[in-house]
Amino acid sequence: GPTAKDIAKKMGYDDVAAALEKAEKATAPHKYKRYGKDNNARLVVYETGETGSGKNPFEAVKIADYVPGAKKKSAGPPPTTIGLLFPGQGSQYVKMMSGLKDNVKVKEMIATAKSVLGYDVLEICLNGPEEKLEETSVCQPAMFLAGMAGLEKLKQTRPEAVERPGCVAGLSLGEYTALCAAGVFTFEEGMELVKVRGAAMAEAAKTKPQGMLSVAGLEQPVLEKLCAEQAKGGEVCQIANILFPKGFSCSGTTPAIEKLKVAAEKAGAMQAKMLKTSGAFHTSLMEPAKEKLEKALSELLPKMKPPRCDIYMNVTGKKIKAGTPPSEFIPMLGKQLCSPVQWEPSVRQMIKDGMSEFYEVGPMKQLKAMM
Repeated sequence: GPTAKDIAKKMGYDDVAAALEKAEKATAPHKYKRYGKDNNARLVVYETGETGSGKNPFEAVKIADYVPGAKKKSAGPPPTTIGLLFPGQGSQYVKMMSGLKDNVKVKEMIATAKSVLGYDVLEICLNGPEEKLEETSVCQPAMFLAGMAGLEKLKQTRPEAVERPGCVAGLSLGEYTALCAAGVFTFEEGMELVKVRGAAMAEAAKTKPQGMLSVAGLEQPVLEKLCAEQAKGGEVCQIANILFPKGFSCSGTTPAIEKLKVAAEKAGAMQAKMLKTSGAFHTSLMEPAKEKLEKALSELLPKMKPPRCDIYMNVTGKKIKAGTPPSEFIPMLGKQLCSPVQWEPSVRQMIKDGMSEFYEVGPMKQLKAMM
């Protein structure tokens, strides 16, 4: 039958015909189906008659507006009550990835990582040396790759956990793996970000001697007081990670951290152990790295997508709901470099929100041990 454009031309409504012709040209070919099954034409129906106001009996009243061929999309099965947890720097070890390197999807990731980084990170994962793998600029891309590879392995044993997770979360660097798993950015985009992050943090760590200390067995207020006592005369000393009940890591300048070790042991700490890290992560000493990372994040932000599942962020320990615009939570990734990681509060909140099953996706079992 004749189209609206045909009728408009025939009736002499040139302006209407011109508008319809312009719209027709702007519509991609093969996208518009006017008739039959699955048509996507919008049907708008008007009739004339007595109006509600009674003022104009010939006023046209819209009585229908719908697309006859539209199909209602099924909501699909609901999310599971499974939480996916991704480890960060410190869980790496030489020979990691050896059981996953031949997976087809993982091979694609390895090739992408090599292209982004400019070197073969798998070779370092498999053969070391350990000192090289521990370098912040190498370790962070390696752990991101290992976490995403672990996700492919989990697909084989618990596909519903990967396809319909209740939530995701990652410890420090692991937060990037979690966001990638939630569909916020692609593997390649994530690798670009962790490349910038790792290099920037390694550079910031060179500004002055600094380090980290693992402390267990003290209440948080007690440890906070001890940190404050060491943070004098221009020194930096603060809690960097709240990991589990009475379990923390602290960061700061080397003199302050060394004094904190002694003070924590005197206060009755079960453990006060220096960590193998190059810098005072999650403190003000990472401010230079924060600036570089925020630049990379802002450039990528327009390409990012809302998460397909809930995410628990390090900075707050609270939930970001599925579908939240990235602009509302991506700034937290910059803040994370200079703020304590709220890991224990995150896990507590996940359980409170109904998560009943957890998978540590990546090397080692450190997150499991913390729970």
